[in-house]
Amino acid sequence: MVGGMFIQPEVIATLRRRIAQEGWAMAGVGTGHAAITFVYTVGLQKNFAHPDLIMFGVAPAQAEGVIEVIAQRVKAGEPAHEGVMIVGAAEMPLMPRWADEERLRLLVPAQLARGRYRYLQVVWPDGKGRFPWESHFDKRRLRSQSFLFDLSGESDSQIEGKKKAAGIAARG
Repeated sequence: MVGGMFIQPEVIATLRRRIAQEGWAMAGVGTGHAAITFVYTVGLQKNFAHPDLIMFGVAPAQAEGVIEVIAQRVKAGEPAHEGVMIVGAAEMPLMPRWADEERLRLLVPAQLARGRYRYLQVVWPDGKGRFPWESHFDKRRLRSQSFLFDLSGESDSQIEGKKKAAGIAARG
């Protein structure tokens, strides 16, 4: 069960130790073969005044490496911002989007969140660099990535402007 999600007490203890040592911790849910997999952080809000992170659709072992890079940047004073591309944390640019608090409550255990549900969802593009809210996004990728925000939103021209600002060439 998630949100009212059950999490083993020893897992909570391990995560809290990591938060005490590093200022933040990460938990993975599911395996590479599960219908839904995600990785999330706890501690970034409390210790670095930065939203925590959540990422779907990539096996936790892979996602953990990406989240680790982003969280270490946050710890070093380089925050992630909603709608601003993250480059260099993965083989492709990523886009953080504000996650809906009510949806998060179903996924992040209350005993870890402690009332802090400000999260950025790290979203990855399709093979051609298009994000799920852009036209011509490969819809087959929607099966593997859940969204904690409204997909209708930015226009293609807004996205292209952000890509140009991040130094990423448009891909057709």
